[in-house]
Amino acid sequence: MSKKVLVFAAHQDDETIGCGGTITKWSRSGSDVQVCFMTDGGTGIEQGCDINMRENITDIRMKEASLACHVLGVSKIHTLGIPCQEVTNNKKTFHSVIKKIREVKPDIILTHNQICKHRDHKNTSMIVEEATWKCSENILEELGEPHAVSQLLSFEILDPFSNPDFVVDITKEYSAKEYAMEVYSSQLGIIPGIEFYLDGLSRVRGYSIGPNKRAEAFKRIGTLPVQL
Repeated sequence: MSKKVLVFAAHQDDETIGCGGTITKWSRSGSDVQVCFMTDGGTGIEQGCDINMRENITDIRMKEASLACHVLGVSKIHTLGIPCQEVTNNKKTFHSVIKKIREVKPDIILTHNQICKHRDHKNTSMIVEEATWKCSENILEELGEPHAVSQLLSFEILDPFSNPDFVVDITKEYSAKEYAMEVYSSQLGIIPGIEFYLDGLSRVRGYSIGPNKRAEAFKRIGTLPVQL
């Protein structure tokens, strides 16, 4: 596989949790994988943390994201800088996502699913789904040239799919995902035990493709048919 891939992640660490192994696998195979963070990560503050963490959380999370994405093989990081918990399906954000898709021109987009409990995850999924369709139309010249995306897929965070459409074997890439997750030290107290969850989910998804495998699962988003 040699494709251009764009990941829209609501927060700094969602790319690792949802598709870190897949990013690693695809980047190692020659694909250009880029990540766009929707928010500034500003509410990711553990209760009782020190003043330095509180005052500098957005910078801390972006520094962690830069290192984690380097571990995974991401070629470029983008951010829309929307305040955490304020991702809203309005014209401004919708157009920002269209513009980013037309700028990067990905073959595949990975993003959140709408079964997630987190409002930023749900809204990111809705906005990206509509923007992926809209960016191919011959309108909105100020946002760049039209671009058609071949495949739009959603990943799992803390709300697993009932029936995935695709799984990606990440057995060899799981150690990179583990390390990237450890880089997000500011978030480990907010989601305690996340490493055990990721371990278990990767084994469950891996079992669908063979014993002693690890995998990440994805579902198609949208109603447009795929050309075979």
